[in-house]
Amino acid sequence: MRKMKLPESFLFEAGPRAVLLLHAYTGSANDVRLLGRELQRHNYTVYAPQFRGHASERFEDILDEGSPDKWFADVVEATRFLKEKGYEEIAVMGLSMGGIMATRALEVGDYIGGGSFNSPIHHIGKTRLPETFISLYRSFNKRMGVPDARIQDSIPRIKTKRTQQLEEIAEFSKKVAEDLNQINVPYYIASSGNDELIDPANGQILKEALMPYTEVTYHEFPELTHVITVGPNRESFETTVIAFLNKLNWKEG
Repeated sequence: MRKMKLPESFLFEAGPRAVLLLHAYTGSANDVRLLGRELQRHNYTVYAPQFRGHASERFEDILDEGSPDKWFADVVEATRFLKEKGYEEIAVMGLSMGGIMATRALEVGDYIGGGSFNSPIHHIGKTRLPETFISLYRSFNKRMGVPDARIQDSIPRIKTKRTQQLEEIAEFSKKVAEDLNQINVPYYIASSGNDELIDPANGQILKEALMPYTEVTYHEFPELTHVITVGPNRESFETTVIAFLNKLNWKEG
């Protein structure tokens, strides 16, 4: 097995306004690192933890060590970490599955605002996530030097566990969708028109579901793809996130 430099969580400290950024299902804190640096340049302190089972030398750890409940516990722990460091007001935002976790946090926790980027909370339309997971599993293990035959032999087992976990995520998301009326702080939505993993209609559906209960800031980015936080044309997206955060009711000093 080859050694690989693995992604790490990060804390970029700046001003008293704190933002908790959450990564995607098969991703890592690197998903939101560029956005974190941009927010830091605008005097925000940013923390991006790694969800359990992620950023490991064994891709299968996502399935063996993680679950929606465990990942949400990671969000609670990350929030506690920021508060213990003295950050009293926190916004929480996430990409894809991270956005599902951020939305749950806004429903049950104490945050100044937050939102999601390309998050299939309502699971509208088709998704390419099941086959994408297998593709990422294959490519990761090839980079780690695992023989092709061994990878191929493991695929049936991986598919079974992947299907079970995706069903667990869908059940968790269903509960999140049912409790959207508990959100009473401003909510931001980014939807990529060129999303290759989920139906972009998920963003519009989420907007309509939230509007009776809270202030919603909704942006469509026709040319951007699913991992909106790292694309070469992400500047327009970053600008809207910063504008949203700047308008929140922060207490200065």
